[in-house]
Amino acid sequence: MKEKQPKSVITDGDLAMKSAVSTVFPGAHHRLCSWHLLRNATARVGRPDFLRKFCLCLMGDLEVDEFETIWTDSMADHGLEDHPWIVDMYAKKHSWSNAHIRGKFFAGLKTTSRCEALNMQLGKFIHNRYNLREFVEHFQHYLEFMRRRELVADYKSAYGEPVVKTKLEAIEQFAATVYTKEVFELFREVLMLASNVRVVSTKRTSTCVLFKVAMYCKQRSWAVSWAEEDDEFSCSCQRMESFGLPCVHMVGVMVYLNMTAIPKGLILDRWTKRAKQPRAHCDGTRVGEIPEAAYMSIHAVMLDDCRELVSLSCRFFEDYVDVKTRLAKECQSLRDKYRQRLGVAEEVSRVSVRDPMRPRYKGCGRRVVTSRGKFRRVQRCRLCGKGEHNSCKCQQSSTGENIDSFEADAAYESMKAGEGVRSTTNLSELAEPFFLAVTH
Repeated sequence: MKEKQPKSVITDGDLAMKSAVSTVFPGAHHRLCSWHLLRNATARVGRPDFLRKFCLCLMGDLEVDEFETIWTDSMADHGLEDHPWIVDMYAKKHSWSNAHIRGKFFAGLKTTSRCEALNMQLGKFIHNRYNLREFVEHFQHYLEFMRRRELVADYKSAYGEPVVKTKLEAIEQFAATVYTKEVFELFREVLMLASNVRVVSTKRTSTCVLFKVAMYCKQRSWAVSWAEEDDEFSCSCQRMESFGLPCVHMVGVMVYLNMTAIPKGLILDRWTKRAKQPRAHCDGTRVGEIPEAAYMSIHAVMLDDCRELVSLSCRFFEDYVDVKTRLAKECQSLRDKYRQRLGVAEEVSRVSVRDPMRPRYKGCGRRVVTSRGKFRRVQRCRLCGKGEHNSCKCQQSSTGENIDSFEADAAYESMKAGEGVRSTTNLSELAEPFFLAVTH
């Protein structure tokens, strides 16, 4: 995590997890998984009318007073005021109600499905019976699979221009150049709804301009403020603070003001194409170890410089040999400096890492193997009685002189056919035509 605490955490409601989150991440916003809440509501209450009201309180775009009204009426209609699970959920309403969570950044996530999907993908590559070497090998395959998916998504965002689908071409084209492909598609849906926004009234103050907006044929209104000097927007719906994308009310005001670009204050870096671009630069005066937070940025800068070096040095053989020789010398020099700074000797003793002990799982049983169970019967040849081979590889059966083996085989076949065991005399009589045919 690079010494950064998460802003938001979503859990399934486990009490131990809740205690750990509040202790380790005291400043993080804790939210309960919506899927687990709906499942528990179905199991604990199970009334369809109540479930519809509960789902509205859970994910509906409500104000706090509207939530209280719907919750109180629903409890009174179904007589659930004293239900223990209902009382507990109302006490935790700040952890699951959309009306109370609005304004806290969760990037649009409401469930733990993203984590469950990662676990499912990981389960396709890793088995619980793998040893240490197999685990590392298959886990590396999983990382390569995920990185390849990320590279494909980056390629789709970097190359190609999406087709313009709205009449607001200037803002749509600007968003296509800034946002990644998936985020741009989300913003375009908001942009399509901007035509339904109407400005009811405007009011200018000393610091900003207040716009009262409403959707077409809707009575509910929202307040949008615009600081003209700083070019900053804010809306009473707080979608920008919750998701990181401008809401439809802000976009409607931007269209009303004839803006052709999205203000910088409304562009979150994590949704843009430049999210992975390096931002750390060294002016040559700083010394000492690079902090962990700036390592990835400086690493990306060095990769860009090396990429250009490789492309230029691979055009002529003499340049390739010269650059490769100098790179080998520089690498050896940096290795020596690194060992001196850390005080590491050149010869490092090898540490043998073995496979971990396989744990006993629940329900596997505690059966103790006795000495009789450890005894394994040795298979012996039924012709000579020895245990080193069977009757198919016995030397006596290959000579054709031992008629007992033929009699035993014939007796076995007759038993399979249901004829019973015949006498050896009859078996010998049956065998005579066979030997006569072979000799003649």
